[in-house]
Amino acid sequence: MTIVKALKKLGKKLNTGGTEPTGKTIAGVLASIESGFNITGATGAHVTAIELEVTEGVVTGGTATLSDDSTVEITVTTAGGDD
Repeated sequence: MTIVKALKKLGKKLNTGGTEPTGKTIAGVLASIESGFNITGATGAHVTAIELEVTEGVVTGGTATLSDDSTVEITVTTAGGDD
């Protein structure tokens, strides 16, 4: 699975509306998530930044920063058959 595809799947899970972010590049998908997504935390905070951890070219985790300056750890799992 490509990083772009993985980010789109992550964005779709994060979006309370269940829609997938747009973009054909990593930067494009992240910009879509940051600019127009209805992603809110329990207190109404929204994502302002995403930092990904990459090991040997594979996204292994990361951190999302919310508008209230709290952070949420991003956990990456792999699913079979989605490459």
